[in-house]
Amino acid sequence: MYIARPKALQKGDKIGITAPSMHIVDEQAVVRGIETLKELGFRVEVGSTVHSKYRNTTAIAGERAKEINSFFENPEIKAIICLIGGRTSPQLLKLLDYKKINKNPKIFSGMSDICHLHLAFLSRANMISLHGIDLTFGFGASKNDPITKYNIDLFMKCCTQPEPLGDLPAYTQWECWRPGQAQGRLIGGYLKAVTGLYQTQYWPSFDNTILFWEAIGIQPSIIEKQLAILEADGFFNNVSGMVIGKLVDCDEKDYKGLIPGVKEIVLDITKRYDFPIIANADFGHDRTNMPMPEGLLSHMNAENLSLELMEPMVR
Repeated sequence: MYIARPKALQKGDKIGITAPSMHIVDEQAVVRGIETLKELGFRVEVGSTVHSKYRNTTAIAGERAKEINSFFENPEIKAIICLIGGRTSPQLLKLLDYKKINKNPKIFSGMSDICHLHLAFLSRANMISLHGIDLTFGFGASKNDPITKYNIDLFMKCCTQPEPLGDLPAYTQWECWRPGQAQGRLIGGYLKAVTGLYQTQYWPSFDNTILFWEAIGIQPSIIEKQLAILEADGFFNNVSGMVIGKLVDCDEKDYKGLIPGVKEIVLDITKRYDFPIIANADFGHDRTNMPMPEGLLSHMNAENLSLELMEPMVR
């Protein structure tokens, strides 16, 4: 299967900022993020959605989709970075021009709700995109924070070097939940996006995938339900490995004292399979966000707690 790869970023390139989901929540972070991109040597074009507000999003779906489509068509824009996550990006799925996106592949970075777009780009446009930092919490984070440097350094290596990134460096302590090694294409992201898009036309269909997922504000009993539904449908038959990111505010409230922890839940639901599992990896709704290119061939070793990007994301 042909997978479209974006061109590598170079200093002087123009980066477009778009807001497909939530509106601005931290104006200072937006200013810092734009300043940081300029300090890295890039020009910045801020889309009209960024400073707009409509209900719990930025604009009607048609306007948000139109901006993304125009950014992909614009030859001056070499990369697109999302403002923030939110809850409304699925409204854009049927409005995006996947044929034009396939013909004009570009770096597209964001996380959380933006994962719906990543999965759609891979399934409908055959384009690799980047589950990674956004403008607000990535480039707009404190410049003096070493975690900000970790995130941006990895983004730059992934997006500017047309060569395999190799092993992703751990900033925090990863965990081995099931030993073993696996190879496959990275598929996944925000757990709600994974479970929401599976079995739709926007879910990428690959054999031997390394499923990666993270969550925020989801109780273990809900995680158990979502994973059980996937397992019942045979979802894990095509999974060769699993990498779990940060689980933020995922404490049990409804069945406190009755439900085991997420580790026990995951191991129990996947007990029919022998694929390796790494947990607490550096991506998700926490401060560390290493690049996880959607659809990229990767190798994981749970005993060594390593995740290797085996091919370049850019050309």
